[in-house]
Amino acid sequence: MAPAVGEDAKLATSTLYEENVHFGTHLEVWGSWYDTEKKCWGYACCRVTRQQRRCPKTAPYAEGEAEEDEDLEVKVSRRMADMLEKNPTFSGEVPTPDQEKNWTDAELKNYLHSNGLIRPARTKGEQKPEPTPADWKVLELEPGADPAQLKKAYRRLALQYHPDKHRGDKEKASATEKFRKVVSAYEAIAGHVAEIPAVPACDDGGRKRRWRIVIVD
Repeated sequence: MAPAVGEDAKLATSTLYEENVHFGTHLEVWGSWYDTEKKCWGYACCRVTRQQRRCPKTAPYAEGEAEEDEDLEVKVSRRMADMLEKNPTFSGEVPTPDQEKNWTDAELKNYLHSNGLIRPARTKGEQKPEPTPADWKVLELEPGADPAQLKKAYRRLALQYHPDKHRGDKEKASATEKFRKVVSAYEAIAGHVAEIPAVPACDDGGRKRRWRIVIVD
């Protein structure tokens, strides 16, 4: 009997991307809605950008009931598990083993330190563009500044605009855009991957993501 084709064909669960699987009480899948202000994906059913099992729309919290901080199960490589252990404040999207298998340790560390904002280029070995006067301006340097000045300026600005140091949607979005420009300018001038500084967790009541890690090496 010939296999089903077209709209009637059904994929085995193991062949589906995790983003296409309904999770918890949500009516829509993760990634079905994009928050243009926060610049991140979420659920279309409740407009929540945090991956969590309970959907506030289908299972609303009672008055006075605190929102539970659920563990999120993630399947990762052993290398990724070790890095998550060293970066407990990371709350971005955890890359799958297939996504990060070709990333260097430095690239993976930068991804975690930037809270998922700086993702390595998909194309390996691509030609890097030559630095422009605009790149030097972003780093607040005169063209031709020596490597020591370049590194000092980059670190100062990267810490100043690091998204984890800002609160409020508009302030965080503005800092995120400037942070990306600083990293891009440094990499264009230095000719190699920037080392993104780690920022300690803010003690303003911000929540830490709790992972339930499954190693799939």
